[in-house]
Amino acid sequence: MNIPELPFEHFYRFAEVEAFVKELAAAAPELVKLSEIGKSREGRPLYMLTITDFSTGAAEDTPAYLIHGNIHSLELAGTHASLYTARQLVLDHKKGGLLEQMAFYIIPRINPDGAEFCVTTNGSCRSRMDVSEKVANTLYQADMNGDGMILNMRIENPNGGWAKNPKDPRLMVGRTADTPGPYYDLMPEGSIYKWDGSRNLKFHGRTFDWNRNWSYNWKPEPEQWGAGDFPFSETEMHAIGEFIHSHHNLFAILGYHTGTNAVLRPPSSGSDDDIDKWDLRAMHRIAEIASECTGFPIIPVYNYYFKRLGERAKETRYHGHFHDFGYRNLGLYVYEFELGTMLNSAGIKTEQVFGTATAQDLDELYRQALVWADAQGLHDKVFCDWKEYQHPQLGKVEIGGWFSQHLGNPIMSDLRKIAANTYDFTLKHADFRPQVAVEDVAVEAIGGGNYRVRARVINHGQFPTNISNRGAQLNYHRPVRVEVELPDGVKLLSTEGHKDLGHLAGLTGNRLLEWFVNAPDNAKELMRLHVFSWTGGNFTTTISL
Repeated sequence: MNIPELPFEHFYRFAEVEAFVKELAAAAPELVKLSEIGKSREGRPLYMLTITDFSTGAAEDTPAYLIHGNIHSLELAGTHASLYTARQLVLDHKKGGLLEQMAFYIIPRINPDGAEFCVTTNGSCRSRMDVSEKVANTLYQADMNGDGMILNMRIENPNGGWAKNPKDPRLMVGRTADTPGPYYDLMPEGSIYKWDGSRNLKFHGRTFDWNRNWSYNWKPEPEQWGAGDFPFSETEMHAIGEFIHSHHNLFAILGYHTGTNAVLRPPSSGSDDDIDKWDLRAMHRIAEIASECTGFPIIPVYNYYFKRLGERAKETRYHGHFHDFGYRNLGLYVYEFELGTMLNSAGIKTEQVFGTATAQDLDELYRQALVWADAQGLHDKVFCDWKEYQHPQLGKVEIGGWFSQHLGNPIMSDLRKIAANTYDFTLKHADFRPQVAVEDVAVEAIGGGNYRVRARVINHGQFPTNISNRGAQLNYHRPVRVEVELPDGVKLLSTEGHKDLGHLAGLTGNRLLEWFVNAPDNAKELMRLHVFSWTGGNFTTTISL
């Protein structure tokens, strides 16, 4: 197999993502199928890699693990981490291995439009900005000075809320009573639509956060910033929602993000007290494995905030968020990796970032990061020194500052190791999957061409077929069902042929089944058992004489 290389040198443009997934699928067609779950708002394919050993059956008939990356435009490292897992699964495949037993669905870039904007312009966008209806006195991002990048603009203003950092004038800090001047307004590089000359500006237009557009506990704006018009209202989110709800073989979902390093687990709203205690125990056990693999701290989503925001932050809950959707709507133990930012690459720990007591403390961490980048010879890659520019509307401004895509992601030399660590977790998480089998098959002749058939349906996996106690309450997890198919000439004598087994517990959950049939003397097969266990696999067992 001529597996394509995955260089960790720069963040991929869409064309590079497209080329990689096509090359991977072409290199290993027996293991990889490339498909589209839909199109983006701008018409780009939403690519999905299905990775399994297709010689053993269809992906839909095996337990499956879904990975998605880059739901937030700037979080480009998630694409590389997803592609790393896809590539490594193919490289590591061997006879009798994991891909003969389960499938992986990998969507490396669920937000190709937003990512393309960020990677090509260095602009900043949460998930999507609506510029279809421009609003007066609103600044929209644009490369004004023609250097191919969108950075920041600073404009001297005695009443401005920003100033140069006294320790490093390249950086801007929030103004306090003790901050020496001069003072500035700070805003994204761009132009102002229908500006009336006032400084009462808005920025960007309406902004969407797709990690607030999932269906569970969704709240409209302004109750939840970035929520969209209704659950799954965003084209790309609708596509992934449709995919998830039509695939009942999913036993795990993992999302890649790039906040300060963390293993994120449910819940997104409420508290741990709202989760079944046995589910919480299992959820945390798996999170501990993730933490051991990556070195990242475990943080429930509702606790992922800056302590400097004080008591108000403790009331902050994320509505329409992935973790509540995954656990509450699907009954799955879902996780997100915050792969890190440049602060983490500079050696600054998550505890330091979230432990900052003031905005000034956080400013100091960014200063330390820039000092580190200077020492590593990375300055020109992560920061643009300020340069004067005559703005057609604002007059003299200076353009410069951090390159957003590098500030908001780990540096590439770190990302390769991080991706390897998250891949290690994915394999360990996959080992928990339900594994349903038919065993102890026995055929007993009882005279007159009549036979008693017994078979045991058992789950050897650590997870039950309903995955969690929450899952047992939901229609998403279909109960295990056995359907009998009889060859010509064989008659069923039992009053019940097809059997609904409910869910099977992990490791030892089983049901001993029994049928009576009548078969002609020349019969070779008595029946075929079609087992539908979804998260534990769907398969057929033939019972012969």
